[in-house]
Parts: sequence; C-alpha cells; structure tokens
Amino acid sequence: MNQGKLERVKSVLGTTTETEALEGAMDLVLAEAEILKTLRRIKRKGRIKRLFD
Repeated sequence: MNQGKLERVKSVLGTTTETEALEGAMDLVLAEAEILKTLRRIKRKGRIKRLFD
C-alpha cells in the first residue's frame, strides 16, 4: 500500500487511523458511484436545464 497516499487521505479526511482513512475513502468512492449512476440515468431521460448563471 502506498503510505504517502494513505497519509494524504488521512489528512484530507481528518482521520487519525489508517482504518478510518480507508473507510472514509471507500465511502466516498461508493457515494461517487451512486452520483454517476444517477447522472447517467438523468442523461438518458433528456437534457439538464441550467437554472442559474
């Protein structure tokens, strides 16, 4: 495992342990996957209108 990346993740997430950092990183990956799935579903249904400039 890349210790440098792990230390950066700990810093970004504000965690103190490697376990907390990995759990947080996995949570972010899973959340991003759900967001991408939703955006793909919306894209198939039509266009997204810009509401604000």
